[in-house]
Amino acid sequence: MKITILNGNPAPAAFDVYLAQLTSALKSEGHTITQLNLRDMPLRYCIGCWGCWVKTPGECTSRDASLEIDRAVINSDFVLWAAPLKMGFPSALLKMAMDKHLPLIHPYMVVDHGEAHHRKRYARYPRLGLLVEKEPSTDERDLQIVSDIYRRTALNFKTRLEFSLTTDAPTADLVRRIAARTLRQAHTVPVSFREGNSLRPLPLPGPLPAIQGTAITPPASLTLFNGSPRGARGNTPIMLGEFAKGFGGETEMHHLIQVKQTGRFVQAFAEAECAWIGFPLYTDAMPGVVKHFFEALEPLAGRKNNPPVGFLVQSGFPEGLHSRYVERYLEKLAARLGSPYLGTIVKGNGEGIRVMPPEMTRGLFENLQALGAGFAREGRLDPEVLARIASPERYPAYLGPVYQVFLRLPIAHSYFDNMLKKNDAYEQRFAHPFVE
Repeated sequence: MKITILNGNPAPAAFDVYLAQLTSALKSEGHTITQLNLRDMPLRYCIGCWGCWVKTPGECTSRDASLEIDRAVINSDFVLWAAPLKMGFPSALLKMAMDKHLPLIHPYMVVDHGEAHHRKRYARYPRLGLLVEKEPSTDERDLQIVSDIYRRTALNFKTRLEFSLTTDAPTADLVRRIAARTLRQAHTVPVSFREGNSLRPLPLPGPLPAIQGTAITPPASLTLFNGSPRGARGNTPIMLGEFAKGFGGETEMHHLIQVKQTGRFVQAFAEAECAWIGFPLYTDAMPGVVKHFFEALEPLAGRKNNPPVGFLVQSGFPEGLHSRYVERYLEKLAARLGSPYLGTIVKGNGEGIRVMPPEMTRGLFENLQALGAGFAREGRLDPEVLARIASPERYPAYLGPVYQVFLRLPIAHSYFDNMLKKNDAYEQRFAHPFVE
């Protein structure tokens, strides 16, 4: 079996020793192992250009190490995502690499498990596993949040997450789980291994409700952090700006894609009266550049007088439910920092806002402004306005067949089709550049 291990450990440490033991054990079972140590590879943050979809379909236009990574991933039987937890989530290094998996799927949508998801690009995808190293502060809720998000990511990548384990598990347990499916197919697994949930893919997490934030004394100023990989050109700063317009007080905005300024951004957070962090949903969580910022906030964790913090998460999926899993992480992040959690503004169908005519964004902008105005008056987010912005949270089951029919119509894919045609890449839209 061909196994690829993506090692997201930022620096050599005990985690690498564990992976070395795991690799040795897998090789002794006759498996072919490719371990990619991401810290040694020239990898750039995704900048949200969609070039991998509309210019060079199936390949990142930055031509960095993501090409080697994606080739290894799609041609593997099993891929292990491996990283230590940093601020309650696998490392920014691993997240950066996972963001670059985007070329492996299509921009086009399909209905999967009653939800909108991306269409697959390849005929087969590898089985997946997650291995993390705990932090001193890690608790069971942290592990559940991470597991839920990675199970959602596996669904979006047309496969399933086989396990989510920590380095407390014996390496023999990982070997057994990685090899289990292949052994089953050969009918050589003992009955005790075939039975029981432990060797089955993890079930998908159920739908989650919105989390209500706390109320505070209305602040006089907001410090906004824009986590769009496109920087000031993204959809996220537009939405943050409309919220700030309704708020009406003093505001300043920082663009997290300017990673060389991270030290200044951390200082701005520490000095903020009230902080608001916005970003697009990337592989069911935050973009790598936002995770980089979260890790940089670690010295502030538990500090007295950290500012109250709220969030905005927008995605290209039409339903709000896709963002509820990372919302759980954001609530826990606020608790880790010792910051009052103000809530999360969730918005689906956010990808085209920057190019939409005013009549198409008027309702959204009015709601965002109303939310900001209410926050300035009452120090809390109005749950009714939040629900309007997030709607539809989930499409009713009876609309699934209707949506499936709609997705077969040319208009459903016109946004990306037009960009493909503009770049003379339309005929290559179904390319499979990494097939071996």
